[in-house]
Amino acid sequence: MKTLIFIVIPLILYSGETLHALQITPSDTLVVEVTGTGTDAKFVPALIQVNAGDVIRFEVLEGMHTVTAYHPDNRRPLRIPDAASSFDSGMLNKGDVWLLKIDEKGVYDYFCMPHERLGHVGRILVGTKEASAEYDNSLIPKEAARIFSMYWKKKQQKK
Repeated sequence: MKTLIFIVIPLILYSGETLHALQITPSDTLVVEVTGTGTDAKFVPALIQVNAGDVIRFEVLEGMHTVTAYHPDNRRPLRIPDAASSFDSGMLNKGDVWLLKIDEKGVYDYFCMPHERLGHVGRILVGTKEASAEYDNSLIPKEAARIFSMYWKKKQQKK
């Protein structure tokens, strides 16, 4: 009987925790897929426009990745709004999901630690349609800078 109690109680606690996790995910969450294992590593979409307060759901489809803000806390130059908090998902594996809620308006640049030098970067536009930002591209890897320049050019062509 004691064995049955030890099995049932953890199941009840685990079930309640799972239900709670599902309840905090808004139905209008935007999804960014994280794919690739090397030179093909990318965020899809890599350029996303959201409103302040929206939640972005990063889903790792293959490989090992991070979702990390360009911020001095992460030993990188500041490429998010001054008032914004830094973020770093830690290492994520295939099948992992990580949620990010952004409240400050502005342009947020982020990268994947293992693949940054290969250009695995993304940009989040929060409450703005302007894809360019006054960030110094000389302080980041050349391939990352090239990708960020492409975002700006693509956005300009759509105007």
